[in-house]
Amino acid sequence: MESFRHNLTPVEVKAFLATVKDLAENLCILYCVKVPVPCPECGGEETCQSGAVSFYSSSSNKITHELKACLKCGYKNLSTLLTIEKM
Repeated sequence: MESFRHNLTPVEVKAFLATVKDLAENLCILYCVKVPVPCPECGGEETCQSGAVSFYSSSSNKITHELKACLKCGYKNLSTLLTIEKM
C-alpha cells in the first residue's frame, strides 16, 4: 500500500474517502490536507484538498489530479493538473 499523508482524524479520513470514492476510482490518492478555505457550496470553514496520481499515468511520481471536498455538505471537485511528460 502506498503511503498516505494527511492531517485529518481517522473519522475525517473515512468521510473524505467515502465522499470522493466515485471520483477517485482510477486514482491513487497520495495526500490529503484540511485547509482553511471556505466551501463554495455551503460556506463551511474548511475543505479537504488532495493530490492523486492516475493509474494510467506513465510516471507514478507526478501528481496528475487534484481533489477538493467538503466533509460537511459533500461537495467534491476533481481537476486535472497539466504536467509535462517525456515522450
